[in-house]
Amino acid sequence: MKLIRTNPFSLNRVSDFDEWFRHPLAGLPSLSSFINNLGEVFPGVAGDKLAVDVHEDKDNYFASFEVPGVKKEDVKIELNNGMLTVSAEKREKDGEKESSYSLTRSVSVPEIVNADAIVAKLEDGILTVTLPKQERSKPRTITLN
Repeated sequence: MKLIRTNPFSLNRVSDFDEWFRHPLAGLPSLSSFINNLGEVFPGVAGDKLAVDVHEDKDNYFASFEVPGVKKEDVKIELNNGMLTVSAEKREKDGEKESSYSLTRSVSVPEIVNADAIVAKLEDGILTVTLPKQERSKPRTITLN
């Protein structure tokens, strides 16, 4: 596959120039997507989404969320219609000044997850949600007679 570098702001044709005059900000990202992507440009600045890592082994799916400085009672975990949603509220106090902000992230959960056996653990700023696979969906080896 060949990758081609493109510049959405290049004005190669007269029609491009006319289009730019009609909609000069059309090529720019929306403000919300710009703020959500600040963490990629400036480490330490984040949007309103929790960082998440999703992986699996033969028995479970794992979703690990970064929630540094968040207390256990400020975390809410919900499974609804195949979506696992984690919300965390972080409160900071600086002298008499108190501020808080909330972070949230939703990930899609496969139908083969045993919803009654989901377990969550918060340790060292990492929330790990273990989503066990149902017995019938686990791979098994069949011996040949």
